[in-house]
Amino acid sequence: MTEGLKEPGPGEGQPETGEAERFRSLLVPVDLTAISDRVLGRVALLPLADGARVTLLHVVPGNLPPRAQDRAERDARSSLANEARHLAKALPRGVDVEPVVKIGSSAAEIAGCATSTGAELIVMGRGGGRALRDTFLGSTAERVIRRGQLPVLAVRLAPRAAYSRPAVALDLEQGSTDVLALMLRLIPTPRPRATVIHAFDTPYRGLAYPSLSEEDAEAWRSELERTATQQMAKLLAASLAQAKVRPAEAPPWKTHVRCGSPRRVIEKAVKKAESDLLVLGTHGYSGVAHVVLGTVAGDVLRQVACDVLVVPAGPRAEEPE
Repeated sequence: MTEGLKEPGPGEGQPETGEAERFRSLLVPVDLTAISDRVLGRVALLPLADGARVTLLHVVPGNLPPRAQDRAERDARSSLANEARHLAKALPRGVDVEPVVKIGSSAAEIAGCATSTGAELIVMGRGGGRALRDTFLGSTAERVIRRGQLPVLAVRLAPRAAYSRPAVALDLEQGSTDVLALMLRLIPTPRPRATVIHAFDTPYRGLAYPSLSEEDAEAWRSELERTATQQMAKLLAASLAQAKVRPAEAPPWKTHVRCGSPRRVIEKAVKKAESDLLVLGTHGYSGVAHVVLGTVAGDVLRQVACDVLVVPAGPRAEEPE
């Protein structure tokens, strides 16, 4: 499961990130299946600070019979130690890789380990999953995202290089600067063009009032699009300052402002741009409310084919009564 990793040669390895702060602590949950190769390969390409810590975590299911659990734990410790050795060779000297095996519920153990290690980012795999199970229970990645504690990079693509076709979806609300700032930390200089996506709706859409003409609706859509584009420009400038990125080191921005459902607008824009990374914030509900209402982040995570970085954008929403 480590054939995708290689030691960096001269001039290879960690990309330059300009003024943006490199990551000091990552938590990397791995299930020791083939998807782990993709996750570890992506970790080897992320910008890490000198002396950074990468914690590899495997969670053995807590509902196994005692004897089977003991054997599974021994196997997991051996396999994870091997993965840690190979990953360490692919990272710059000075980066510490620590294997950790826990027993229990995956999402709960991941959350606890993230807190104890002071992780800034969780990097984990996201496969196709089973549609019915994902709808009602959510994948492990989605359950971790719903907790809303830390940004989660859900890896789906086989990593070949640093991200080169990023896209970011913004709602223009408080917290969007955090989303953009984290994307800038993740992507090295010279930064590639980034697609900035925003979906908006109008009070006219879906309403049948005789006195409201199509011309009125079109004029209102145009005004909302113009206002959103102006707000995006301000957000981009504020995010550069927050991420400590000089304007000269900013990516060329390509804005994509459309009227419609966020799920459809995002999915269409990502497909058109052939993006390898989508970044978005979430105010997701938890528990039963998540099953009934869903979240844009959760739906997009299932729909798009690229990697997805989900950033908690402000306090989590309260569950409705």
